[in-house]
Parts: sequence; C-alpha cells; structure tokens
Amino acid sequence: MSQESDHQDDRYDEAELLAHAQQIFTPVTLPCGRVVPNRLIKAPLYEHFSPPGGGPPHAGCFALYARWGAGRWGMVMTGNVQVDKRHLSLGRDMVIPETITHETLAPWRQLANAIHSGAVADEEESPSGSPPDSISKDAPSAPERDHGRDRPLAVVQLSHSGRQSLNFFGGRKPFEPPLAPSPVRLGQLHAVSDGWFSRALHRITHQVPREMTHEDITTTVAAFVRGAQVAAQSGFDGVQIHAAHGYLVSQFISPKSNTRTDEYSAESDPLRFLREIVYAIRAPGVVPEDFVLGVKLNSADYARDTAEPQESRALDHVREIGSWQLVDFIEVSGGDYEDPQFIDSTAAFKSPRQVIFESFAERSKEILAECSLIEAGRPPPLVCVTGGLDTLPKMASVIGHAHADLLGIGRLSVIRPLLPVELQASLEKRASGEADSFLMSEPHKLEENGLGMRPPSYFSWRGLERLFCSLLLLIWAVVPLRMPRLVGASGPVSWHSVMLRRIAFGQEVDYTMGTIGSVLRFYFIGPPYPPERS
Repeated sequence: MSQESDHQDDRYDEAELLAHAQQIFTPVTLPCGRVVPNRLIKAPLYEHFSPPGGGPPHAGCFALYARWGAGRWGMVMTGNVQVDKRHLSLGRDMVIPETITHETLAPWRQLANAIHSGAVADEEESPSGSPPDSISKDAPSAPERDHGRDRPLAVVQLSHSGRQSLNFFGGRKPFEPPLAPSPVRLGQLHAVSDGWFSRALHRITHQVPREMTHEDITTTVAAFVRGAQVAAQSGFDGVQIHAAHGYLVSQFISPKSNTRTDEYSAESDPLRFLREIVYAIRAPGVVPEDFVLGVKLNSADYARDTAEPQESRALDHVREIGSWQLVDFIEVSGGDYEDPQFIDSTAAFKSPRQVIFESFAERSKEILAECSLIEAGRPPPLVCVTGGLDTLPKMASVIGHAHADLLGIGRLSVIRPLLPVELQASLEKRASGEADSFLMSEPHKLEENGLGMRPPSYFSWRGLERLFCSLLLLIWAVVPLRMPRLVGASGPVSWHSVMLRRIAFGQEVDYTMGTIGSVLRFYFIGPPYPPERS
C-alpha cells in the first residue's frame, strides 16, 4: 500500500484498521533498556508558560503536566527547556538552574512526579528524584527507579535558542548579541523577498549574533550536560536534545547559519557540536546507564543559498547518529523560524510536510537498521514521527506499516490531553462490535479569518473581543506591509499555547477564541497560574 493510499480514511478496512490501531498500545523497548508502554508520545510544544525572564517549573506547570500524566501517554516530553537563561526564545521558557542543589531540584522533582503520577503533589510527598550527589556510575537501574511499568516516561527537552533568541525578551541586555556558530542574522535568507518592513522588524528583534569561541562551545556543552543531570537527579527518565527548528544545535548543522571554516564547519563536520553534547552526557558517571537520550532532528536541512530540502544530507546525519550507539530515539520534524514548516498549518505546507516527514521517518528506520547490522551490540535508535497525526487512520497506518516506531502528537495533545485513555476505550468498543467514531475525522479547524467561532452572544466579553479583532483586520487590510513568515504562521501556535492555560485549570479548549485574540494574549497577557496549595 502506498503512502498516499495509507492516509485515505475511506480506504481503510475496519478489520485492518483495528489490527493496526491495536499495535499503538503495544510496548516497545528503547536501546537503553527502558520500556515505552505505548507508541503515543506527547510531543514537545512551545508553552510560553513561565514568568518573564523564565524560571523553574511552577504550580501552573505541575497542573498542566498532571493532565497529560493522567492520560497514560507512552512518553511525555516537556516543551523546550533552555539550558542558558541568557538565550531564551520568547522570554517565558523554563530554564535549567545554574547550580544543582536540593532547593533548585525541588520544582523539577514535582514536575517529574506530576507526569508519572498524573496528580500534583507537594515536594515532601513527591517520590521522584534523589539527593543531588546520588547520581554516579553506581546509580540505580530502571527497575529500582521505576514506580510502574505503565506510567509514562518523563523526558525533558533541552534547548538553546542561539541566534533565534529575541533582543528584548531573550534574557540579555537590549541589543547585546546572542551567541551562534557564525554572525548570520536570523531572517537574512529571505531579506530581499520579504520586503522592507520584515527586514526592519528582524533588525529590531534579532541582533547579528556573536560567533562562538571554542570556550563558548565548551561552556554550552557543559550547560546541556547540567540539564541532563538536573533531569536525572529530579526523577525524569531522560532528555531530548533539540537539534531542529533553527535552535543552536540546528544552527551548527545548517550551512545557512554556520559559515565556520574550523572543525565545527557545517560543511566538513556538521554534527560535531551535537556529538560532543551526546558523548558528554553519556560519559561514565554523568547519568544512569538506562537514562533515555533522544534527539530531535530536522527531516530536511537547507543549503546556504536555497530553501530547497536537502533530505539526503539529513539522512546522512541519521546514519551518523545511529553509528554512535548512544542515542535511544530520533524525533523527525522540519523547518525553522525562517521557513516555519513545523508550525505553519496552511495548505501550502501541510500536505508536503506530512509526506516528507513520514517518508523521512521510514527511510531513517531502514538506515538505522543497517547501522545495527554493521555496529553489533546496542540496538538502533527508535524513530518518532511528529506532525499531522490527527486521525486514527493516519496513526494506525504509520505504526501498522512500520514507517515509524513512535507517534509524536503535538497539537492534538492540547485538544485531547487524555487521548491515549480515550483512544484505548474507543478501540475496546470497536473490538466488541460496538460502533464508535472517535478520531475518525480531523479535529475542528481554527477559523481562517482569525476571529474564532461565533460566540453564543455578542453581548459578552468574547463578543467585544471579536469586534475589536475585526477592527484590527480592517486596519491591517489597508496597510501595505508584509510581516515576517514566523509572525504569519504563529497564530495557531499562540492559540494552542493559550489553550494550555485552560488545560491547567481542567477546562476545555475554547474555539470561540480566534488566533488574533490568542496572539494578543500570548504576547501581552501572562498565563494565570493555579493557586499554590496551602
């Protein structure tokens, strides 16, 4: 069956669909020995959930992740956690502490426990984690640390924004340049085609970065290692290194942002920076041997002078990562802040993205299988595909046809935080012959006009908001300016981020809020945190 026909819902025979769908709830073992109880992975999302300037997890984070923990996902990955407080993305990221103490680990232990237990517990009640000096080469193995085979694995996504760190909200003084592989400003790739307003906005929001010295690189590698140690000592099961979407590790990989000619050149050794991070985390005594280590990788990197996908180059990266025999899973995605395929939901991106990502995942599995034959010993990394998996037939097809090992669920995990529990109940009904249509069609699409669904009454706050947003649309329609690509694609991201605030309070998503209103809340109104318990 071809990939195109795989995703045609009306061609999926009921018996075949159920057979493939039931494989979603089979466990799979990672190379490190840890078991993922099912194939549904809560993929990392941009949360924008911390106070200005970033910080540790707080009550809002605990409540949010407890909802996902209660959903019995196979793995729950956090949104990008920054390893450097001076390189935030949009100013409200969770940040790894600079020192590891009992006090700095406390909120991370609570977050890990919220994921594992599906409930919010006080620090003294939290069983996750251990004293800061307990991680060594003699650290306990998985069976001793595991509190339940069916609980989700809790994984922290570690990130560094590099040149994508904003000027005014990135954690530095205004107009202080961020660190990056080379002094190439974000937005330079499309500077001519995007118009003068987009260029001017990029110059205000993003500085020309300062090229990293070898000392800067060593310090940053150490920051990633500290992030892994914080995760391990807090009771998390692993970390994922964010090497996609144009963040720092990805910047070293891509020739368009890395013009270096030394040993960190994107032309001669594009994975050197990532390799140093991975080897440093896997060094003896840093984290337990069964600690999960994943990598998020772009399925198509880009050449310096073109935006055409270079998939063969990216597949070479997969092959090299597999040869290290240190990584447990590779999550495939694509795009960056200049070409935001990973967040753009328009028709121009959506269909090609789904085909590229799944095809790339399938080819990655083949390449990694070859690596395991050549490099005897440790099994190859599992492959997780993320993007466009919003119906049961699509999920079942990917797993049933072995195009990937794990299913990364992003936006759908916002709309349905308890999706695994709901899906398993639905499959049980269908297996017994009872009709059930759960996830057989795509979820409700956000209104393209940016206003959201019509509210029950226009004589309400939501009605007034809709009127205000309509006026903004009228004004913008007569303004002959072109916004940067990221701004144009960020409406759905802002909407889902704002909906995370509702999830933290146990509320449902609200489709009467449009993307315009959510963008305004995203940038100008901080998230309301659930009150601390006395």
